[in-house]
Amino acid sequence: MGFIYKPGKFNNNTWLIDAVYKNTEGELIENGHAAYLIKTEDGKNCLINPGSRSGARSIYKKLKLLNAWPLDNIIITHSHWDHTQGVLFFREKVEEEKISPIKVLASEKAIPYLNNQSYNQCFVHEECYPEYLDIPEVTPLKDNEKISISDEFFLDILETPGHMEDHISVYDKQNKAIFVGDTPGVHWFLDLYVCNANSIYWKEQDYLDSMKKLKSLDLDYLCIAHFGVFTGEDISRFIDKSVSMYYKWMEFFGQNSNKLDDIHFLLDELWKTIYKDFFDRPDLKKHLENSVITAIKYYKNLNQI
Repeated sequence: MGFIYKPGKFNNNTWLIDAVYKNTEGELIENGHAAYLIKTEDGKNCLINPGSRSGARSIYKKLKLLNAWPLDNIIITHSHWDHTQGVLFFREKVEEEKISPIKVLASEKAIPYLNNQSYNQCFVHEECYPEYLDIPEVTPLKDNEKISISDEFFLDILETPGHMEDHISVYDKQNKAIFVGDTPGVHWFLDLYVCNANSIYWKEQDYLDSMKKLKSLDLDYLCIAHFGVFTGEDISRFIDKSVSMYYKWMEFFGQNSNKLDDIHFLLDELWKTIYKDFFDRPDLKKHLENSVITAIKYYKNLNQI
């Protein structure tokens, strides 16, 4: 048991797919964005989170290799660009190949945000796709709704807000697996935990309530968007450490409230204190920058700074 970060099949029905994408420098990034494929025994294909527009291209190639194209369903966990914009790529492929449309589903609370994706400008954008295009014609989902992927395969929808008010998690009771998107936080395979309070839309109490909900479930697999799958006892450990990391970041910002505009100072101090165990891996520090920038926006809004 532990943590799965290598792409591939990890239970009877599910594959972890690395949605390799381009960062703002145009570099291809691996193990950053995860998509999850569910294949049923009767040949239905469901993708959870289609990635960004650049990441969707790599997902598409993998789906073809797995004989999982065309897709029947795409489920979006929340309306942030790195989990929505890939829909545009897949819809283009459907038109090019003249095949049946893919059913796209998301929380009913996500529909207004999907119809106006410009709000994502508060985040870091893809260099090759500087504009966020709207995602219309999405089927709304309600909390505790059960959806049918095939005649014998069902998924439960659970609202898990905090990271974003429209966030849902997708619960596969049959395999005791849950796909949580960005609900808990970010984790890189070297055990680097990152606070995901990354915008003015983040809500602390909703986040804490969602984490309690996740801990109450009977799970063998907890599948996160950034990046990989926790199993066994490490599920509870990940949830607890994610909550702890949130409080550590907020305390750190409070201690350095006069330096919140000095990103380089904050990064250096974070690396010396909270991430001191990774001090000999300075190459990892740069990956924190975007998270720090967006978390500061949340902190300033929270404290009216």
